Amino acid sequence: MLKHNLRRFSSSRREFLRAAAGAGIAVCTASARPRHTVADEAVPTDQRKLLIVVFGGGTRMSESIGDPQHRYIPRLWNEMVPRGTLWSNMRVEGRVVHPNSVGSILTGHWEWDDLDWKRPLKHPTVFEAYRRGRGLPDPQADAPAAWAFVYASILAQVGHSSAAGYGERFAADVVQPPTIPRTVGEELGRRMQAAAASGSPEAEVAAAAECARLARAAGRVEMSGLRSRRAREWFDARYRAWQRRADGTTSHDAFLVECGLECMREFSPGVMLVALGEIDCAHYGSWSRYVEAIRRTDELTWRLWRAAEELPAYRRRTLMLVLPDHGRELERPGRVPLGCGFLHHSDFYTNSGADEGCRRVWMLALRPGVGAGRTLDRSVPITAAAATGLEYLGLSAADGAAASVLGAMRGRPA
Repeated sequence: MLKHNLRRFSSSRREFLRAAAGAGIAVCTASARPRHTVADEAVPTDQRKLLIVVFGGGTRMSESIGDPQHRYIPRLWNEMVPRGTLWSNMRVEGRVVHPNSVGSILTGHWEWDDLDWKRPLKHPTVFEAYRRGRGLPDPQADAPAAWAFVYASILAQVGHSSAAGYGERFAADVVQPPTIPRTVGEELGRRMQAAAASGSPEAEVAAAAECARLARAAGRVEMSGLRSRRAREWFDARYRAWQRRADGTTSHDAFLVECGLECMREFSPGVMLVALGEIDCAHYGSWSRYVEAIRRTDELTWRLWRAAEELPAYRRRTLMLVLPDHGRELERPGRVPLGCGFLHHSDFYTNSGADEGCRRVWMLALRPGVGAGRTLDRSVPITAAAATGLEYLGLSAADGAAASVLGAMRGRPA
């Protein structure tokens, strides 16, 4: 039954992504240059912020920081990397599956080895550690203090754990993107195929606009992860406004980032996760869609960083961690078709095929004025992200979690 449900979900999510990609995607491309700032070491730890961005969906080194030309990550490479510390050999040591990796990033332990993503995580998350450490146990608080914006329902449980003394009373508010019924997705596919068959570029553009409108109108949102009435009302208003926009995008990731930016302005949460995932469209076998998704993720990540640089509640007091959830398979002799290693990231159930392309990723840490322009090559597990972020906040990860690497930003052994 579990395998059946996982396959059914995987199929429906990919159908939505395929329809959304066909309907066209719009992303802001503003060109404001970041200001250089100096770290304010006097900021008390209880006033600091943590922002984690999962550059997710499965990104290989060869299409990201390992590309000598960095064609698909211009914002990250040219504007963000020079201002941060780059770990170039982060390791995915557990299952190479999106929820498992994201959950592990948030707790410091390898999570969900049995693939039962309906259960909470086993170890305390950064959200719970933050809210418990700051004495913020009330989920009905007027100013929700911890948020997670996740690209699919398979990540709906990353906001809390089943660990004793933690749990839902210390959970994050979790936002999921709109989904559409399978029948609507099939109709979008038919319309786009018919337009493509007509041979008319104008017909394709018109069909894409109409499909985007239909996708927004038919979208549904799940609000069970929102813990307070204020959070639910706020998100409902954001979603309704998105539905009404004539120029709105059908991109899940763009929707999440727009909501995340508004959340930063409205609530100034102390800990926020934005887990992006549309790069996983690579499963369709289209190289152009795969690299387009990387470019889009690069742009959206940059927008979040700019907000952290500009908003008074975040400026000079935020640690931002950016890292992929995992990579994708390498090319290998005899692969058919040739050049299609990027399609997959190991077998979904057995974890076989998880090669170096899947397991080696990177992490960029941005803290104003600290560690700018440093690249560190030593092997570090992606689970180190949790303790690193919590140390910056003056808090500790659960016992047994991977060690923090925050000290390495100042050149200290970690």
